[in-house]
Amino acid sequence: MMGADQARSGRSIWTAIATVVSVQLAVLGYIVFDRVRLLSAGREIVLDVVPVDPRSLFRGDYVILSYEISQISSALIEGKLAKGAPLFVTIGQDAADKWHVSRVGAEMVVPATPEAGTAPAGKQVVLKARSDAWRSPAIGDRTGPIFARYGIESYFVPEGQGLALEKLVGEKKIKAVVAVGRDGTAALKGLMVDGKLVYREPLI
Repeated sequence: MMGADQARSGRSIWTAIATVVSVQLAVLGYIVFDRVRLLSAGREIVLDVVPVDPRSLFRGDYVILSYEISQISSALIEGKLAKGAPLFVTIGQDAADKWHVSRVGAEMVVPATPEAGTAPAGKQVVLKARSDAWRSPAIGDRTGPIFARYGIESYFVPEGQGLALEKLVGEKKIKAVVAVGRDGTAALKGLMVDGKLVYREPLI
């Protein structure tokens, strides 16, 4: 009798382990699929990269990227932003194909027919972001800028190429190719130098 109970207990344990592993694999598979879908089907935009600290010695060579749309005037904030909550940043493309922030809010607003003098709806994109500056006066009396992070601020490069890329970033020769999903999620697809794609993010 004890042997049968032990056998059933053993099977239960293995069933539980198999269930946990299956769930973990399913979650991992969804994450991979979601990323592949974003990189493959997301709307592609090209952002200018501005210089920042470009190297970490702890995880190999990579660059930390910043953009003109990373620093946002508090005057563009609409409504109240909750601490820790995502913010949605609407950017518009000008005649020189440069992207500029036109609105920041707590809710996603799909670009519609624009007002006179603003970018056409087809040249507007909404990005989901989080702010690094919740302790900044910008959230209180809104006297200073906020600093938005879009999840596209770091990019790993082959070992030994970090310093060369650092120089290009410092010379403002780098542009980032970014995929944007319908929910505003952004993913870095690659880096361009002088209009040529030189680094490409693998799909998996």
